[in-house]
Amino acid sequence: MIDSIFCAHGGIPPPWFNGGLISVINDIPKPLPNPERDSPLAWELMWNDPINSESISTPLEETPEDKTGFLPNTKRGTAHVFTADALEHFLTSNGLSHVIRAHEVQQAGFKVQLNGKLLTVFSSSKYCGGSNEAACILADRLKLRMIRIDTS
Repeated sequence: MIDSIFCAHGGIPPPWFNGGLISVINDIPKPLPNPERDSPLAWELMWNDPINSESISTPLEETPEDKTGFLPNTKRGTAHVFTADALEHFLTSNGLSHVIRAHEVQQAGFKVQLNGKLLTVFSSSKYCGGSNEAACILADRLKLRMIRIDTS
């Protein structure tokens, strides 16, 4: 089970980095004092976010970049957003089943997205004075167990 799940802070890499294969991640230089400049791949792994197709206001056939399921992340002003199709391509290409990420506050502490194959987990409650709960994942006996922490 553990070998079939990809974990990242932000999201999946676009296919223009070695076809989106995770093997290229080992080539990220370490230490990495300036990821935006020194490793665009690391930057994408930190800042990419999922997006539901319904949230896209224009059709996804306008540029070659759009056809990959990756679009500029206008919300953050950096990196990209990725669709369910992009996620499915990444999972299939890498022999994976799911992605677990963090990076975005979730009111309930977690959110299941993109056809149930992407899980966002946020472990900090009341982030920046907000009212969100916290969550974590326990990998136990070949199962993922979601633990939501009620901090109200």
